[in-house]
Formats: sequence, C-alpha cells, structure tokens
Amino acid sequence: MQLVFEVCDVKGVNSAVSARKMFDGTGGVIGRGAGCDWMIADSSRLLSSHHGLVAYREGRYFLTDISTNGIGVSGSAERLHKGQARLIGDGEVFELGPFAIRARLITPVRSADTPYDVGSGAIPDDAFLTLDPIQALDLEHRQQTRSQELAALEEAAEEPGSWPDNRVVSRDHLTIPRRAEPVRETLSKPCVMVPTDTNAFGEQFAAALGIRLETLDRASQEALAIKVARLLRVGVEGLQQSLYTCEELKHELGLGFVGPLQKSRNPLSACVDTDAALATLLGPADAHHLPAEQAITQAHRALQAHQVALLAASRSALRNTRNAFAPGHLLMCFASRGKRPRFATDGGHWRAYQRHYQHWIEDEQWSSGDFAKAYEEQLRLISTLHADY
Repeated sequence: MQLVFEVCDVKGVNSAVSARKMFDGTGGVIGRGAGCDWMIADSSRLLSSHHGLVAYREGRYFLTDISTNGIGVSGSAERLHKGQARLIGDGEVFELGPFAIRARLITPVRSADTPYDVGSGAIPDDAFLTLDPIQALDLEHRQQTRSQELAALEEAAEEPGSWPDNRVVSRDHLTIPRRAEPVRETLSKPCVMVPTDTNAFGEQFAAALGIRLETLDRASQEALAIKVARLLRVGVEGLQQSLYTCEELKHELGLGFVGPLQKSRNPLSACVDTDAALATLLGPADAHHLPAEQAITQAHRALQAHQVALLAASRSALRNTRNAFAPGHLLMCFASRGKRPRFATDGGHWRAYQRHYQHWIEDEQWSSGDFAKAYEEQLRLISTLHADY
C-alpha cells in the first residue's frame, strides 16, 4: 500500500506552493528541516523543523505529532495527541502549520485471473519434496528412448506458444502455484465532529463567560480559551496568596477565631500550591473538599468578612482608647486609685496622667482583648448571613 501526501491549501503563504510526497511501505519525517524525508519550505516558520512522523506497520500508515505547534484534522476540532500515533485514513486532510495536507491511500490490485509466470523458472522450494527420484529417472529414460515418429507426432499436436522444455513444471504433475489475491482492508474513517457540536460548545463557552463570540472565528475562540485558562491560574494564585496573608495577619493580631473557611476544607486554603489547587478544583468531585464554585465564593466572602471585621475592631479600639484618655474618665481613675493630687494644679494632674498612662500601657492584654472581641463578634455576625457556604 502506498501513501501520497499532497499540499492542497496554504494559509498566509504563497498560494502557488504545491508539493507531494509518496511513501511506499516506509515511513519518514515531515518538516522544514534539511534532514527531513519530506522537506517543505515555510517562510512563516509555523511549520516546525521536525513536525510530523509517518510510520508504516502491518500494512497501515500512522501519523505522530512531534512538533511544537501541533497537528489538526481539517473539518473537525480533533487535534493529534503529541507523541501518540494516529491511523491515517484515505482522503483525510491534516493541518501542519499553515499547510493543509491531504492523504491518499493507493492499494495495488492484482487480478485473480492473471496466470502465474512459470516460464521464469521460479518454482517453490518444496515443489520436489514429494517426487520419487526413481520414478523421475525412469521418466527421463523413457523420454530419451522414444522414437522420432512419436516425437514428430507430439510436436505436430502441440499448440503454438507451448513450452519447448520437456521437463517443465506442468509435465512433472505439479500444481502451478498462484499468487494469493491481496485482501483489501477497509480502513474505518475516524469520527468527524459535526459543526453543530462546535457551535454548541462555543455557545456554552460564551454563556459561561457572559460575552458574545459570534464574531470570532475558530482560531480566535481557541486563543480566547487559552487566555481564560491563564487568567484562571492567575486568579487562583492571587486568591491563595490573599488567604495566606489574611491568616498571617490574624495570627499576628492574636485573632484565634476559626471561620467556615477552615472548617470546610476549602482547596484554596488546604492545598500547598497553585497546581494542587487547580487539580482539585477542576478534577472530579471529592467528598473531602468543596466544589470549585463554592470554594471560590467562600474564599472571597472570607476575605470580605475579614476586611469588615478588621474595620469594626479598629473603630472599637480607637473608641476605647479615646474614652480611656477622656478628662472625666481620667479624674474618675485618679479618685478610684487614691492618687488624687493634693493640689489641683496642672503639674499634679500631669504626674497623675503619667501614672495612668503607664498603667494602661502595662495592661496591653486589656486593649488587645477588646480588639479581638470586636473582631470575632463582627465575624460571627457576618457568618450568619452566609450560612449556605
């Protein structure tokens, strides 16, 4: 069986480019490199130096992607898996860089009525294994001792074009071998995706993004999908970093409140890196982790709740600090501690204020306790609003 590749279309290159390559029971490498079996010039350099590998096994041809840009199948969304051989079907068109290459399979057909050429002397090796050597010697002796009259009669009876050799295969009572008729293999063509499936995927993809993609072609949609995947990775990585910073800040402030993010085993906080988090979010459902949508929503709500609770705790701490140094509160503190100045002078008040300030600084646990209490109360209040996650 022979495989013929023909360049049938070129995108963005000179349309006059036309080339073909025949593989006759052998394989080879396709690319723009000098060492390829089929070298195709490509000024755009979209075709790799070694783009595709053709292999021939058991009467069939296979194509393997060894490039950096990949190989697609025209008319469908199928793309060859890199390093994995794919069966080549008759009439299929493969996209290699800017080139569209059509594959044709040619099977040489031999007619079953074609006689085997025995005049060439090609007799099978086992043709004489069943002959009796004594009988062969007797037959040869009889042929040599026949009279000329009998020989003349036999020559007259022979038809034109018969074999002149008296020891040909047909007179040794051997069955003339014939070539077996080649068996034609019906190559099953791969399933080609109908355009409606591609359109349905594009519509669902656009609906999930909330944008319109009718004006984009297939290449633009694929580029958009790759961009969305990159943005997803950046978003997950940034969200993980924000959660880590939030936990470090809570530890620094001595805030030990355990929120729903720690109780629910959120992948964004439980996984050690972005790769593991993406694998868990995009992988199959796991009973030990939240679904992807709930995990991302819960992480955003946890960060929002932390910001609101931090603001409420800061306001409470500022308000308590301002009240602690109010003039009326200071006089009450002086009186309760028995340190009321003997003379109501500014100097006496100043020394009493210094003692009060030193006592307030030493009682740091009191001020930090008020901050943590206000923070935890605000978090509990917010968590009741989002009881679904």
